[in-house]
Amino acid sequence: MSRDISDGIEEGNIVIKVLTCNTTSITLLTDKKFAGKVIQPDVKANRAVAEHGLAMSIRITTNDSSHHILLDTGGLNGTFMKNSENLKVDLSDIEKVILSHGHFDHFGGLMDLIPKLKSGAEIYLNPICFEPNQVVLTAEGVEIPAEELGPNLRKLEKEGKVLRTAKLPSLNKNLILDLANQHNIKIIETNKPEKLYDGIITSGEIEIFDDAEVTKGIYLVKSRKELEEHTFRDETSLYINVKNKGLIVLTGCAHSGLLNTIKHGQKLTGIEKVYAIIGGLHKEYESDENIEKAVEFIEKINPEVTCGMHCTGFRFNAVMKRHHSHTLGIVGTEFHL
Repeated sequence: MSRDISDGIEEGNIVIKVLTCNTTSITLLTDKKFAGKVIQPDVKANRAVAEHGLAMSIRITTNDSSHHILLDTGGLNGTFMKNSENLKVDLSDIEKVILSHGHFDHFGGLMDLIPKLKSGAEIYLNPICFEPNQVVLTAEGVEIPAEELGPNLRKLEKEGKVLRTAKLPSLNKNLILDLANQHNIKIIETNKPEKLYDGIITSGEIEIFDDAEVTKGIYLVKSRKELEEHTFRDETSLYINVKNKGLIVLTGCAHSGLLNTIKHGQKLTGIEKVYAIIGGLHKEYESDENIEKAVEFIEKINPEVTCGMHCTGFRFNAVMKRHHSHTLGIVGTEFHL
């Protein structure tokens, strides 16, 4: 399957602002090498609050139109709403909200957001987002098939084969649908790529080119004693085509794999050139070998901006720093692309 977004958007018409992230700072300097493409918030973030979560505002402005999109809504502490107010981001003109996947650190602000949206706004999400998730951390070197985990968790914990298990907060479908109906907000459940506007498309279900890239240790809860390996078929990214520059790849967590996400975007759109990679890249628990592999791939495709936030991890950013595209993203960071 391929989708045409070759119409593209003129350079300079896209502003992406980080509304929620794991880090805040008023002392991080804007790097002159980006020539205004990456702007750090400095004192504008003096009231900003960090949390384990992510939300990004995307504003596209052209001569004859203006569109406001939101990717994710941060965690459960209401931080996304507070930061939006402090950073003077108007949530009432958002036309489309994209939920990257069904984890609480990305859907956490959705219930607070819906009443603030204008009538007729749309929320795109994959139906799997509503399924409950469970983390199961096994001992080093121990691999246990999903079908054996569910009925044997307590036994495996006593044996020391399972170190920790935790059910994650779930997105309540009935509450979301009821609230959306009350405010005339349209919920669009889809696993297909959706063209939002000229030059911008959702990923739909991300193709897995390399299984090793997919996040391990998270399972879908099918019943009280039945777990299913989570391959993140709900993961949704955004691809924006900037004329003469290439794709902007926006990710929530990239649980499906960073390289898989990029390759899927290239295959889906037919656009090989990558302009920017921004979002959570989920390299926090990756081996040095896998981090090096990812950085080498990014060096090969040579984007102008690479910003790994949220779940990306310190080691990835330390290695990625050797490439000219590397930058840090915090609450209030803006990308003018």
